Amino acid sequence: MDNLVQVEEITIGALHGGIENALREAFPTVTVCDYDALMQEQASGSNELNLPALVLSLASFENDVPTATEELAIKLRWELRVVCSQSVEKADLNVRELAARVSTFIHNNQFGCKIMGAKFVAAKEYQLAPELTGLNAWNVTFEQSVCLGESCFKGEYQTPQKAYASMAPEIGLAYIDKYTPVEEVIHELPAS
Repeated sequence: MDNLVQVEEITIGALHGGIENALREAFPTVTVCDYDALMQEQASGSNELNLPALVLSLASFENDVPTATEELAIKLRWELRVVCSQSVEKADLNVRELAARVSTFIHNNQFGCKIMGAKFVAAKEYQLAPELTGLNAWNVTFEQSVCLGESCFKGEYQTPQKAYASMAPEIGLAYIDKYTPVEEVIHELPAS
């Protein structure tokens, strides 16, 4: 697992919106909505989903590698249903091609947030949803690692602009004048 570093506090809602906005921008001719919106539309008696469509939902999240910031590190598992009409020519090929394009777009995407890029997990045919009966659907799964909550360093932590090095025993505040910028002595440092 890569080291999880997050610059600003993130919420699931902000990331969800960021994913939808990025998908709308990348695929302007495709309808983008979340799963709840699809279900509300169907509950109201409307079955007018404009196709092709990308239907986003957060399937689960689980504990991730802890950080030193005291935030809750989690791995979000997203599902994106790629939905196309069955009544067009080469319908099976079209839905697979769109699923592949979406998978490529998602992989390593940060969706406008200052977090690690998403990781593509899998794409497969999706036949289990009664709300998508009669449609051609694939499910693209991807994961995103984030930290929730406030960092214990908020307001106190500053990112260093320059790194310095010294050799033992001349280390610590008492020997501050013995420190040299790392880029000046990198070739002299012992290999570890």
